[in-house]
Amino acid sequence: MAGGNNLQVQNLAGLIYGEAASEDYDTMKMVGSTVINRLLSKRNNEFGHGLGEIMNKENAYYAVQNQNEPYRQAMTKNFPDEGSANKYKRALAIASGLVQGTISPSKGQFYFKKDEIKKLKKKGKKAFNFKAVKEVDSVGDYQVFGY
Repeated sequence: MAGGNNLQVQNLAGLIYGEAASEDYDTMKMVGSTVINRLLSKRNNEFGHGLGEIMNKENAYYAVQNQNEPYRQAMTKNFPDEGSANKYKRALAIASGLVQGTISPSKGQFYFKKDEIKKLKKKGKKAFNFKAVKEVDSVGDYQVFGY
């Protein structure tokens, strides 16, 4: 997904840091990849149109919806210590690479909260085809699905 602008990168970095501030590089990349995968999926009715809408969609990303402490730190660039600032720099580099296309997103990864899974299943196959994926892991409040 070549292109993107600085605001998109910063917003994606805020989401990544907000969701995975205490996690390693691979987990941060997986979190950012979900946004890119949702965009590339062309499932606009399910995930939204464009990065901004996908990141801010109701019930999509806890850190953005609830503006948790790590998310607020990322958006204000006010970190409690050097370690946190360095983790944010990692999130920023991942976000930049994903938006610019120099980092390939993790393939086929989707994260859903349990209540979101129930809503999507009620909407049926057109909302999200859970039969096309398998549950591969869980991360916090999210169930992780891959192709």
